Amino acid sequence: MKKRQTLIYFCLVLISLFLVASCQFLQPKLETETPASTVRLGFSNWPGCAVWQIAAEQGIFEKNNLDVDLQFSDYTTGFNNFASGQLDANCHTLYDTIYLLGTDSQVDQVIVALTDWSTGGDQIVVAPGINNIRELKGKKVAFESGSVGNFMLLLALEKYGLKLSDIQAVNQDLITNLALFMEGEVDAVITYIPFVKEAMNRPGSQIILTSKDFPGAISDHIVVTRKFLETNPQVVQSLVNSWFDTVEFMQTNPDLSRQIIAYTSGLTIQDLKKYESQIPIKGLSENLTAFERAETLTSLPYAAEQIYQFLQKNKWINKSVNIEQILDPSFIRNSSKN
Repeated sequence: MKKRQTLIYFCLVLISLFLVASCQFLQPKLETETPASTVRLGFSNWPGCAVWQIAAEQGIFEKNNLDVDLQFSDYTTGFNNFASGQLDANCHTLYDTIYLLGTDSQVDQVIVALTDWSTGGDQIVVAPGINNIRELKGKKVAFESGSVGNFMLLLALEKYGLKLSDIQAVNQDLITNLALFMEGEVDAVITYIPFVKEAMNRPGSQIILTSKDFPGAISDHIVVTRKFLETNPQVVQSLVNSWFDTVEFMQTNPDLSRQIIAYTSGLTIQDLKKYESQIPIKGLSENLTAFERAETLTSLPYAAEQIYQFLQKNKWINKSVNIEQILDPSFIRNSSKN
């Protein structure tokens, strides 16, 4: 009798354990949302890149289920951080993308969207007494070697029949170049918004050429590492969607958007209004057009080929680059279907 009671008790215990375990396995999960994905995104005070601050402050990243580690720095630092693998995505130019791929960097990268074109935002500022590009002959010109500003300078020199050897090149970082120009140590400086405002504080200085003279030559983009794209395609899609959502927000909330971009760029709202036409922000329809092939620099496939040939001609790159793989329009096309 006692053995039977013990057996019954043992069976009841087993049944209880089974029921508890069953409840745990069968109980539905109460989670209703997929956890947000994290992406390390770099941006700078270039107004076209500063747009990302709007996305951060207005909940646009969260709307697209993104957890963004938004990292602000100067343009060069952000570009170098991306090149060294410290960022998953960054805002930089088509020129710099190809330049990086053609050097010793180990980071493969892909352009997934166009953010803006520089239609005057990059500028050549000169000292009093210099009135055109031809008058730079024999003068000291400060620029960052291998940069997109260097690219624009060479385009300008070529257009007006000069070579790099016709000027006295001063290759320093942007801040040093500006200081040299303000102190009268150089005769011209290649700079861009918002730093051009400081260059124009030199008495008598003037702008003799801008990126407006070379439509499509300088474009800015959402650039991601190929490794991140291949392992996190949905995160990249959400990032592209966030950009287009932000552009729409800017169109319906222009005053608030200007306020955010201005303080992120270190500009007054009045200055930003003056510069807006020189840095037009690009939405979905303009992206779809830009990724199509045409025979002008406003076609990204064509521009990529021309920039690549330019870099090869001037021996600024030491590796071949597969231009066909740089641009991936699939994400903007998917955005158009939403």
